[in-house]
Amino acid sequence: MSSLYKIEKSEQGYSFVTDKGIPYVILLEKSSLTPPYGDFLYDFSFFSVLPKENRTREQNGFDPKICDTIVKFLEELFNEDKRNSIIFICDSVDRKEHFRKKLFNKWYEECSLDKFEKLDFTLLNEGEGYFITIYISIVTQKVNPHLEELKEFAESNMEEFEASKLE
Repeated sequence: MSSLYKIEKSEQGYSFVTDKGIPYVILLEKSSLTPPYGDFLYDFSFFSVLPKENRTREQNGFDPKICDTIVKFLEELFNEDKRNSIIFICDSVDRKEHFRKKLFNKWYEECSLDKFEKLDFTLLNEGEGYFITIYISIVTQKVNPHLEELKEFAESNMEEFEASKLE
């Protein structure tokens, strides 16, 4: 039995279905942020189409094949061009962004420390009656010839975002 789910191109982007029948979508779009060295930055996200509260008890629980499938998808993207990089923002719509960040960090540590560079940022978004922590990671290969430029680009964009919030 394969340790990966079969990913197919779909209307939304890419999709796969787990052994327990849970459909997932992977979104990969050119980022609106463009690094100075070209158009190699992608907004990346993935999610289950079937909310946890609508699943059967058997459908819930940890599934290591999801991690393996996502990592393989990203490896293929990075292998297409060593300049390719992703931005991953932990969704905060249900206030579980901290758990998503922990899971993303766990996957990163288990799967890719030797090959990839991960740049982490935490933004605090507060307003009247709310306070949300936004976790952002930029991931690229350590062999990206523009790694230092990407680090500078990421830091300047985070500083610019913070400054615009204060205005």
